[in-house]
Amino acid sequence: MPRWIKVVIAAILLVALAFMMDWSELRTHAADMNWAIATLAFIAILLEMPVNAVKWFWSLRLHGQRFPWSYLFRVGCMGYFFNNFMPSAIGGDVYRVYRTWPAEGDKTFAVSAVFVERLVGVGFLLLNGFIAALFLWQHALARMFVLICICAGVIGLACLPLLIRMHRSGVLSRRFPKLAGFERTLGHILQPRREWLWLLLASFTFQALATAVVYLCFAAVNAPIDVPTSLLITAAAGLASVLPISISGLGVVEGSIAGTAATLGADFEAGVLAALLIRFVALAVSAVCGLFCFVDDGVRVQPAMQA
Repeated sequence: MPRWIKVVIAAILLVALAFMMDWSELRTHAADMNWAIATLAFIAILLEMPVNAVKWFWSLRLHGQRFPWSYLFRVGCMGYFFNNFMPSAIGGDVYRVYRTWPAEGDKTFAVSAVFVERLVGVGFLLLNGFIAALFLWQHALARMFVLICICAGVIGLACLPLLIRMHRSGVLSRRFPKLAGFERTLGHILQPRREWLWLLLASFTFQALATAVVYLCFAAVNAPIDVPTSLLITAAAGLASVLPISISGLGVVEGSIAGTAATLGADFEAGVLAALLIRFVALAVSAVCGLFCFVDDGVRVQPAMQA
C-alpha cells in the first residue's frame, strides 16, 4: 500500500475518533490522570525490551544460531525506535533481520527467526484473548473472538502435519533448489527442542507485560478495568496492529483499544485517553531506545556458535 494512503487512513481514523468523543468527559478523565500509575506503565514497556531480546535470542537458538544477548538487546531497542518513529510498522523487523544477516552461508535463519518469534507472539495473543473471552462470554465481541481463535487453531493444526511431511519428503529442495535453506530451517523448527520452552516462556512474559500496560493505563485515567478485559483489549489491539493500513498503526490501534473497551462496557472516552496514553508512553520508551543509535557501531555480529 502506498505510504500516502496509509497517512490518509491514519488521519481519517484519528479524525473519526475525535468526532465520536465527548470532549468534556475526556477532559474530566485527563484532569484525574494518575501519573504515578502512568509511570508504572512506562516501566512495564521498558521491561518489554530485555524480554523481547530474550525471545529473539531463543528463536535464533531454535534455528541453531547463537548471538550475544547484549547485541540482540541493543539492536531490538533500535528496531523498536524505528517502529515508532519511522513511517513503517515493519521497519524494526527488517532492521533486526539485517543485523543478523550472515556474511556467508545459509541466510534463511535471519528471516525465519524473526518470523517464528512474531508467530509465537500472535499465538499467545490469540490464546490470551480466547481465555479472556470465555470469562466475558456475555458480550457478543467475546463470542466472536472465541470463534476466530477456534478457526485459527484449526488452520494451524492442519498446517503442521503438512509442514512435517514437506520437510521429511524433501520435496522443496528437489523441485526448487533455491528453497533448500528453507527446508533446512524447517528441520530446526520442527524438532522438539528445549529452545521452544524458553521461547514460549519469554513470549508469555512479554504478553503479560503488554497486558499490564493496558491495565495500568486504564487505571491511570481513572477508568479501571479487570484482567479479562485487559487481556481481550490487548489481543484486539495486537491483532489490529498487524494490519499494514496505517503509519505505525496510528488510528488503528487507538480505535481498536477504545472500541473494544466500549463494547465490553468501559467508557469510550476513557478508552481513547488510555489508548493515547499507551501511545505516549510507547513513544517515550522509543525515544530512550533511540539513544542506542548514537553509540552503535553498525557492525553486524556473526553467530558465535553453530548448533
